[in-house]
Amino acid sequence: MSTNNEGHVYGELESLRHDALRKPYKEGMEKIMGMGYSMDDVLQHFPAFVGHFSIARMLQMHEYFKMTLDVAGHIAEVGVYKGAGSILFGKLVRLFEPNGMTQVHGFDWFKGMELTEQEKRFVKEGSYQEPKDRVEQLVKAQQLEGIVRIHELDATKDFPAFFAKYDHLQFKLVFLDAGSYMVTKPSIEALWPRITPGGIMVLDQFNHEMSPGETKAVKELLPNAKIKTLPWGWMPTAYIVKE
Repeated sequence: MSTNNEGHVYGELESLRHDALRKPYKEGMEKIMGMGYSMDDVLQHFPAFVGHFSIARMLQMHEYFKMTLDVAGHIAEVGVYKGAGSILFGKLVRLFEPNGMTQVHGFDWFKGMELTEQEKRFVKEGSYQEPKDRVEQLVKAQQLEGIVRIHELDATKDFPAFFAKYDHLQFKLVFLDAGSYMVTKPSIEALWPRITPGGIMVLDQFNHEMSPGETKAVKELLPNAKIKTLPWGWMPTAYIVKE
């Protein structure tokens, strides 16, 4: 095993394939960033610039969204970070459910990741931190306030009070993108009962050593779940259809 510049250990299993696949992707991105393109170029012609891993992730989200189009309920994301997941789902709702009531609820405490000792081997504690108001500015700039709702919430303890206030909420798609056991377990406990049958729970790093807590939480709480994957995707790594 080896370490990176921050002293975090590279893994011996899934991380080896992960890093090998990403190496040419990262090298390409570094070259593009040095080519002097404007922000307008990148925004207007993004498929020419964004890497295939990012395209794959967006296509995966579209597939999960299509799976649940005829299921009643909202969409939830736990672990908002810069808003890419919640805002993408919001745009899909705008495109494919223009007259519906579907909303996207993004949950985050906006303080970065809190990790177990095992999880600190791969991820720096406090990473993936972004101010809530910055995410909300992105939402408002694209006039998605009626669709995308961002909630500042500590998933380890605040879900019961949130759902006591909004007891009607049901979900057709839940995306767990928190990456830690301490967040994933209470999120499953709170959100799985609120997924409408036929809906799905999407797991960002199931069966991956970078986030062992996600797999642990799923095995503890949903031991009989049929866990599936999209064979052409990378992350999210798995999803569960609620029977």
